[in-house]
Amino acid sequence: DGMALGHATIPVSGGDEYVQRVLPLLNATATEVRTGFGSDPGAANVVKLAGNFLIASAIESMGEAFALSEAQGVDREAIRSLLTDTIFDCLIYKGYGQRVARRDHAPYPNAHFALDLGRKDVELVRQTAASVNVPMPVASLLGDRFSSAVAKGRSDLDWSAVGLASSEDAGVNVSEHLEHCRRSDPKIDWKPPT
Repeated sequence: DGMALGHATIPVSGGDEYVQRVLPLLNATATEVRTGFGSDPGAANVVKLAGNFLIASAIESMGEAFALSEAQGVDREAIRSLLTDTIFDCLIYKGYGQRVARRDHAPYPNAHFALDLGRKDVELVRQTAASVNVPMPVASLLGDRFSSAVAKGRSDLDWSAVGLASSEDAGVNVSEHLEHCRRSDPKIDWKPPT
């Protein structure tokens, strides 16, 4: 994953003295270390949760957009390609867009965020928001999507598997894709079953 490869951006908060003490270690393990989130050491955790909330929201939104397109006869890969080559030309939409469009949620050794970890982060977002009376209706939807994925036995997959719910809601049978995701030696460049 990004941390193992040193490709992560790490948000840091806390008192200047403490931040300066940990910066050399963090700089050795990350592409970028960002400070400026205040003196409360916990503020960086909120930044991380906000980022993961946005990623989970993007996964859900792509699942819905691709389900709509597919139901209207538009190829999922074609719309993903157009969108990620133009207005959504960024790492999250490209990487997760490919997974969602192909229904490829295999737990690759170097490209995987466990569904249970995504569920935990969404629940932490909801708890944090509730503690300061901030309504987050999308987080509530995501909580339901993650709970549903766990109930369907998908905890072994990448967290992008929450994107399958939109296909299922639209009447698509995803069982062949799930079998393919659970193959013994997954490769990132697989083509979806026809």
